[in-house]
Amino acid sequence: MGSTRRAWGIVLLAVLVSVGAWFSVAPTRADSNGFQFSVAGDFGAWAGFRDTLGTLNTSGSDFALAIGDLSYGGFTGYADNTTEYGWCAKFHRYFANVAILAGNHDTGAFPPGEGNINNFTKYCPFPTALHAPVFGDYGKQYYFDYPRTNPLARFIFLSPDLVFVVDGGEHYTYTVNSTRYMWTQAAIDQAHAAGIPWVIVSFHKSCIAAGEHACETGTDILNLLLSEKVDLILNAHTHNYERSNQLALTGSCSGIQLHNYNPGCIVHDGADGKYQRGGGSVLVVQGTGGRELDAFNQADPYSGYFAAHMATDTPGAGNGVVTYKVYPDRIVAQTAFNGTYSDTFTVADFSVGLVERFIQALPLAAPVAVGLIGLGVGGFLTWRVRAIGMRAIGMRSVSLKARLLRL
Repeated sequence: MGSTRRAWGIVLLAVLVSVGAWFSVAPTRADSNGFQFSVAGDFGAWAGFRDTLGTLNTSGSDFALAIGDLSYGGFTGYADNTTEYGWCAKFHRYFANVAILAGNHDTGAFPPGEGNINNFTKYCPFPTALHAPVFGDYGKQYYFDYPRTNPLARFIFLSPDLVFVVDGGEHYTYTVNSTRYMWTQAAIDQAHAAGIPWVIVSFHKSCIAAGEHACETGTDILNLLLSEKVDLILNAHTHNYERSNQLALTGSCSGIQLHNYNPGCIVHDGADGKYQRGGGSVLVVQGTGGRELDAFNQADPYSGYFAAHMATDTPGAGNGVVTYKVYPDRIVAQTAFNGTYSDTFTVADFSVGLVERFIQALPLAAPVAVGLIGLGVGGFLTWRVRAIGMRAIGMRSVSLKARLLRL
């Protein structure tokens, strides 16, 4: 009877070890299928810009997104000393694969001479190394899917409230049912219909940042993104870092309203840095590319929408980028600033329980369990056969514990 109990004990131990092995391995199964990108806006051409380029150079990212207000008319000392060529040449020296989007300082609007997006796109063309077709008007309003085969994410770029003086003064508006609004909605819906796991939308000007700028874009485009539950909304314009709670339209929130805070628009407070995939949108302001940082205005009604921030008065504040690691089952974000401040968050499915995870684990855990069970039972039988053999020749059986003590 004692031997039987020991045998079953070995089998149970093997099963438990196999299950434990799966829970330690399973979260990383998608790692080999993921990619990484880094984002910032509001760079300039001076010391902060150089620091950010150094951070990018060591980031390991597959590509970077520069989401507006690129050179501010500054000269980097490169090539023909034009602000656009010099800025792009310096960026490419440190980091080759950068896709750009216009900000209000890149449109030829006041103040003049700060940059022309049509020249920036000439000298910073869409990276051919990404092997991704671009749909739309690169630098202004476009999208691409990445990777090209079996894409994990659709990246959509917009230009709300930008006046492109360099194009005859066209004002990009995204009011409900306007042409650009409908283009955005179609790009999102097509991504969802195609089964692309993640939708990430970038535009320079933010609507609900708690800084020096009001909602210049209007609320229509933001509410469209919230109604579609896009996964990430990436902004700049305000020179700090702000991470929102998870936002969505609900029964108590018909939409974000100007100069008003409505807690009903928050579906998760974001304090734990864990956002349920598909539950709503996470909005990140990363106007940290090089310019001096702005304050975070706690008195701003929009401040209630944010779970974390880094501003000029934050200990350890600095310039840099936010890096996003994208996998089929999750997005993990990590700040990379030249100060000591750090923030991270994850968008994933946190609703799956222990039983569901065990069921999902069976294809991986079963071979491990069988192998360990076989090893345990085989070892036990070998020990029993040896003990019987020793009895047959008149030797006294010695317990395994005693043998170990003698060693």
